Amino acid sequence: MKVMFIPWIQATHYYFMVPLAWAFRAAGDEVRVASQPGTADAFKRSGMSVTVYDFRTEEKMLGDGRRGMAAIREISAATDSREYAQATDYLAQIRKRFLVRGFGPLVKIAQVMADDIVQLARAWQPDLVISDPLVLAAPLAARAARAPLLHLPFGPAFQRTSGVFPCNGASPDLWPDELRDLYARHDTEPAAEPAAATVDPCPASLQYAIPSRIPARFVPYNGTGDVPRWLNEPPRRPRICVTWGTSTTMMHGRESFLVPRILDALAAFDVEVVVTLTAGDRRLLGDDLPERVRVAENLPLHLLLPSCDAIIHQGGASTMLTAASLGLPQLLIAGGIDQLAPAERLAAAGAGVALRGADASHEIITAGIKTILSDQATRQAAHTLREEIHAQPAPAAIAATLRQLTTGHLATTQPAT
Repeated sequence: MKVMFIPWIQATHYYFMVPLAWAFRAAGDEVRVASQPGTADAFKRSGMSVTVYDFRTEEKMLGDGRRGMAAIREISAATDSREYAQATDYLAQIRKRFLVRGFGPLVKIAQVMADDIVQLARAWQPDLVISDPLVLAAPLAARAARAPLLHLPFGPAFQRTSGVFPCNGASPDLWPDELRDLYARHDTEPAAEPAAATVDPCPASLQYAIPSRIPARFVPYNGTGDVPRWLNEPPRRPRICVTWGTSTTMMHGRESFLVPRILDALAAFDVEVVVTLTAGDRRLLGDDLPERVRVAENLPLHLLLPSCDAIIHQGGASTMLTAASLGLPQLLIAGGIDQLAPAERLAAAGAGVALRGADASHEIITAGIKTILSDQATRQAAHTLREEIHAQPAPAAIAATLRQLTTGHLATTQPAT
């Protein structure tokens, strides 16, 4: 069987797909990943075959898309679907124009990607297409290959909460005209739910409502890296990991880099601190560090966290679920829309503390650290969440289930002989 993966344009989103891609390969299936040039190396390092097409997305476009989604979430919270249905035509038109502006960058990304991934699907003819739900062009590739489309979300599916996100429950009537035109050009009927099912490695206790959900075990993968020798030595004090993701500072500005403030708060505790950062963020941290603080650049979290007692981070879904799969209490200090959703869901499950970056004073951070270090209810909830994650079907079982789904699809689409 041939399986085509279409990740979102950030490597960290692809990391959610890697365990399932490995499972298909281990079963003897062919796997191909569609990539733009900027993420191709990260995809190749996971051991997958990659087709690189020259669709490039600018950092500004991605940032505009995140800000648009944040604005969409705010207006959706203020105007629920019932109010929208009862609104006058004039108000409905105003809201739709607002949504079009918010989705503009995401639609532009779909327009840039569409021709290349459709060409790949038509030439390679995969039996199954698996995409991130944010890839609005993925249904076009599935249509070109006449293959079923599956979604694989990046953590809590916050985009479904608004009711207006294309390909994630929104009626095509709400879609921007440019997106409907793109679908028409590729002879694809717009659909509120184009995916046959959603393979979901986010545990149900942290997830929003998703139709046709296939629960899957989250298996941590945070990229490749070396295991430093000091990780083989047991820590002498409780070890706290502090990390800030791979793109938070780039997307939200230098003022969003709160690691120095976190380290100031941690100085009052008898703990060992390991800070893992990108090279760019490491320069912002400087060299005047508190005692018992070790900095490791680009150390994959799945290598570090088994030795830790708790974690403090910016609310990235991959970071949150990696820590959750190991039963670690978490302090999340979130800023962007894609960070607030994991933070809110984890706090609601009782397995950590969620703070908004704008509200994260020294005193509030200190209180959060005390909770994740000493509150027994929080630690028990983190353990319960770990057990929930490990009780889900492993990637090998999911691959076998999807092979049956694909076989059934082929049986209904092949012409009779």
